[in-house]
Amino acid sequence: MKTLSETLERGNNNFDLIRLVAALAVMLGHSYGLQAGSKMESMLIFTHRESFGSLAVYGFFLISGMLVSASFFKQPSPMRFVLLRALRIWPGAIVCALFIGLFIGPLFSSMTVSAYFANPQTLSWLLHNTSLIGHVGGVLPGLFESNVLKGFANATVWTLPVELDCYVIVLLAGLAGVIGSKRGTLLWVGVAAAIFTMFANHPPAFLPTGNFFLLPLAYSFYPVPFFLLGMLLYTYRENVRLSWIPAALLAVAYVVLRFSMISTILLYPAFAYGLLWLASANCLKRLKPKHDYSYGIYLYGFVVQQIVASISPSLNNYLAFFISVPVTVALAAASWHWVERPCLSVYRRRTMKAAGNAALPPEARQS
Repeated sequence: MKTLSETLERGNNNFDLIRLVAALAVMLGHSYGLQAGSKMESMLIFTHRESFGSLAVYGFFLISGMLVSASFFKQPSPMRFVLLRALRIWPGAIVCALFIGLFIGPLFSSMTVSAYFANPQTLSWLLHNTSLIGHVGGVLPGLFESNVLKGFANATVWTLPVELDCYVIVLLAGLAGVIGSKRGTLLWVGVAAAIFTMFANHPPAFLPTGNFFLLPLAYSFYPVPFFLLGMLLYTYRENVRLSWIPAALLAVAYVVLRFSMISTILLYPAFAYGLLWLASANCLKRLKPKHDYSYGIYLYGFVVQQIVASISPSLNNYLAFFISVPVTVALAAASWHWVERPCLSVYRRRTMKAAGNAALPPEARQS
C-alpha cells in the first residue's frame, strides 16, 4: 500500500498517462456534440450527471492542485513559480490561437479572406485567446457555418483562465507561508472553498472573474473544488494511503447505488480516490508516455474535430473521433517538441546556469 507522498515522487506515478487519457476523453465527449445526429453520451447515460469531458477536467484540476502545490513547496520562489506556470500555459496556447485564427479560420470560413481579417471579431478573438484574458474560446466569423456548433474553433480553452486563477490561490498561499502546513493549508482551503461557494451561488457582478464561479454548461459540478482538494491532498500526502481495495469498494458501491439518492455522494469520492490509486498502480507504469502530449491534445482536439465534422457531418461520432485522434496527436507532438518543451528548457537551463555561477567564487563567475 503506497502513500500519496510516495506516489508524488518523480517517476513514481502515472499522472502523465492519466492526463493523456483525460485529454482523449475530452475529445471523445465532444464527439457526441459535434457530429450531427449523435446520441446522448454514454458516460452521461451511466452517471446521469457527468460526461467524459467533465470528469476529465475534474481529473486535470485535481492533479494540478497537487503538483502545483508541490512545485511551490519544493522551491518556494514566487518569481520561479510565476515564470514556470506562465511558460507551461501561454506558449502552447498562443501558438494554437495563432494557428487557428490565422490559418484554420480563413481556410474554413465562409467569408473571403479579406473580409475575414477585416472583421473586428477576428482581432478580438485573437487578442482574447492569445492573452487568455476576457472571453476566451468564442466564435470566429463565418467559421464552420454548417456545423452543429457554428463558429466555435477552440471551446476547450475556457478552463485555462480558471486554471490560472487557481495558480493564484497557490501563489497567495505560498506567500502566506501555509504551503506544507497542515493546519494552515486546511484553513486556507476552507476559506477559499467558502468564498467560492458563496460567489458560485451569488456571482459577483463587481469583479471581472470570468468563468471562475460559473457552472460550466453540461457539468454537474465545478472544477475549482477539485483543485482545492488537490492542494489539501498534497499537504496530507503522508496520511493518504492508496490501495485497490478501497478503490474497488467505492466503485462497486457507486455502481450498485447509482440510482439511489446517495449516488452523488459516492460518485466524486469514488472518482477522486480511483484516480489517485490509478496514479500509484505499478501495473500501469509500463504504459507511461515518453512525452507529455496531453496539453497539446487538449488545445487542438476541438478544432480538429470541428474540421472533421465540417467535411463529413454524417459520420458516426466514434468514427469521427478515431479519425481526429491521429491528426490531433501529430499537432500535439509538434506543440510539445517545438513550442512547449523548448520554452521550459530555456528557463531551466538558465536557472541551472545561474545556480552553477552562484556556487562559484566571485572571481570565477561569468558576467
